[in-house]
Amino acid sequence: MNTSSPWTVLCVDGRDAQDFLHRQLTADIAGLVPEQCVQAGLCQPDGRLLATPVVCWLEGRLRLILPADLAQPVSRRLQMFVLRDDVQLSVSDVPCRPIEANHSLAAGQTQETTDGLQLSLAGDVPRTLQLGGETSNHIDVDTWRRQTIAAGAPQIYATTSGQLLPQSLRLDQLGGVSFRKGCYPGQEVVARLHYRGQLKRLLARADIEQGSCSPGETVQMDGRGIGLVVEAVDDAALVVVHQDALGGTGETIHGQLHIAERSLHG
Repeated sequence: MNTSSPWTVLCVDGRDAQDFLHRQLTADIAGLVPEQCVQAGLCQPDGRLLATPVVCWLEGRLRLILPADLAQPVSRRLQMFVLRDDVQLSVSDVPCRPIEANHSLAAGQTQETTDGLQLSLAGDVPRTLQLGGETSNHIDVDTWRRQTIAAGAPQIYATTSGQLLPQSLRLDQLGGVSFRKGCYPGQEVVARLHYRGQLKRLLARADIEQGSCSPGETVQMDGRGIGLVVEAVDDAALVVVHQDALGGTGETIHGQLHIAERSLHG
């Protein structure tokens, strides 16, 4: 059982912090209030996701919750665009842990408790993170990943960074992409796909029938690459695959999985 926290929290402070993040991320950060959180995308110019941080307010400062192995690359990337903005980026010492789902908290909402700040994430089932404090209702990371598969709302890891568009992870359906805001890196590609394009790589659940799978592994079918594993536990996974691979059986370097017949895009 893995009980260590897989996340690092970045603090984004300064007079221009909210406007700065609004110009860098896919979501409407300008409208984010302290009672809300959102999983947003940080994109390359070609629209592919470098990271999908959960953004929230804590103690009057904006925080980005990221997989630990992406925290430094994301911090360096954002620092490149600070220029004359009054923005300071730093690694926070506030711990972040998954806890048992707070079913009374609506998706995208936050709640301060005596134990810390609880964040309810969007998805098909409730999931809750907690910033700060100590509590007895922590869940282990494997349980969190299983919840993420059930929620159909994966995050980007270092192994999947720079490979997928926001729509392929349903980020647009989960409130993480605003099509009414101004420019951000990759905005033209993301908007063009939304208004004119057809999504070719879809998010789907899969059953692991043999071996094991890990995020970042290529899914092959009949000797050709048809997709990518984005989340996995011992017997289940989330994959992004071509539409014609739905319902089929794919292979990874260490495993075999059966892909659901329907994608999670509705």
